[in-house]
Amino acid sequence: MSAYSIALFLHLVGVLALFAGIGLEQVGLRQLRNAGSVAQVREWMTLMRGRRRIDGPAALIILVSGGYLMGHGAGYHAWVAAGLVGMVAMAVLGAGVGRPRFVAIGRAISATDGPVPSTLRERIEDPVLRLSAATRFALGIGVVFDMVVKPSAVGAAVVLIVALAIGATAALVRGAVGAGFGAPRVHADHAEHAEHR
Repeated sequence: MSAYSIALFLHLVGVLALFAGIGLEQVGLRQLRNAGSVAQVREWMTLMRGRRRIDGPAALIILVSGGYLMGHGAGYHAWVAAGLVGMVAMAVLGAGVGRPRFVAIGRAISATDGPVPSTLRERIEDPVLRLSAATRFALGIGVVFDMVVKPSAVGAAVVLIVALAIGATAALVRGAVGAGFGAPRVHADHAEHAEHR
């Protein structure tokens, strides 16, 4: 067992942890949109806050172990640079785009329970949240593809561009489908609940 193999293991663990965090975000966003009460929003926001304990350490492990691998055998190639660019883009989308909106959701949660107010619902259904999560997931897949296939500089860049486009398109399509089917179902549930009361 060598230091290189340990660094490779940690690199893979970091990647798995990063995707686990993105998966939790996807589940959390879906559950937030389906939440029928402030209490449910509060519960899922607790999960979303805990996700930060995964994302940060995972990214750090990936960068540190990746740096070691690059300096002790893997070398510096165009696909390595593409991977770094992809990681930076994911970090910017997560911290600069998604995080402020999650903070706004947390501040909009009232202390009392009850149906989700319209102002909180608007923040939860912000399409930028879905766009940020989907594009980060797609970029992550693109980075993994570059690391495994090791394409040329042009190929590595094209992979990231295509991944970004696929992620954005998927988010827009899901948003359109959700607007057509998800929202009426949620509001219908609220109306039915009110009738029973």
